[in-house]
Amino acid sequence: MFYAEFALGPQLSRYVQTIWVFESKVADGAGDMQRIVPDGHPELILHYGDLFHEQADAVDQQCAKNPIQQSRILFAGQISRRLILEPGAACGVIGVRFRPAAASALLGFGMHEATDTRLDMLDVWGRAGENLVDQVHSQRNSADRVAVIRQYLIRKLDVNLTLPDALVTGCVDLLQRSAGQVSIDALARRAGLSGRQLERRFLHHVGVPPRLLASIFRFRRVFESIEQGAMPSARWTAAALQTGYFDQAHMNRDFKRFAGLPPQAFYRGLGGLSAAMIGLAEPDNS
Repeated sequence: MFYAEFALGPQLSRYVQTIWVFESKVADGAGDMQRIVPDGHPELILHYGDLFHEQADAVDQQCAKNPIQQSRILFAGQISRRLILEPGAACGVIGVRFRPAAASALLGFGMHEATDTRLDMLDVWGRAGENLVDQVHSQRNSADRVAVIRQYLIRKLDVNLTLPDALVTGCVDLLQRSAGQVSIDALARRAGLSGRQLERRFLHHVGVPPRLLASIFRFRRVFESIEQGAMPSARWTAAALQTGYFDQAHMNRDFKRFAGLPPQAFYRGLGGLSAAMIGLAEPDNS
């Protein structure tokens, strides 16, 4: 298995958190189901290896139910629940992880259109999307593939330079720094908006309401407090309290909501892409 994150350059850093590459083969466990959980970041995904299949929501029983083949290039908006993926035999994926409130400014459409949806960017970008996929496929290594995508995004900025909404970005930053421990009323007052106005701005620029984003950030903070593997319940309780939950039962409800499993079972099943997406795969920072 190979997972790496690549430098952005100054032009994209306002919009993109990182560009990552993931490669794996069946011998590395690539055929295992991958449980991807919300993290508050939309992503542009390009497959240069075998395509992934999305499993229907009923696959908690680990059985295939009407899998949907992903596009060669897609935009994955905010997810509010787990996403179950079945990798191909030889995976090769590039992901552009956007900052939570920045993708709409770069891509030019409201994020509410993509929430819990994977948009086929060949439909959105047409021939330009086809050309991008072909250029990436023609490269010999990960660094060159990433460079092609980086230049494509920079050209989009040159054509339509729009800055991320500063008000929403400030609110998102506050939620992220506090792991969601800021009231929505306080956010609205800070922004000088009513709660409903703030929610509309969030839906357009982020894709989910501020209250849901706050819950996602708190859920993700748990991963910084524990390590993979079986944990004594005292450690789980400590992690819950450190990340702003009332108790472990409160944290368990969020795991069931976002991951579909209690925390211990979720961690036992991690591997491959699902581990990389929560920071358990040590990246090669190229």
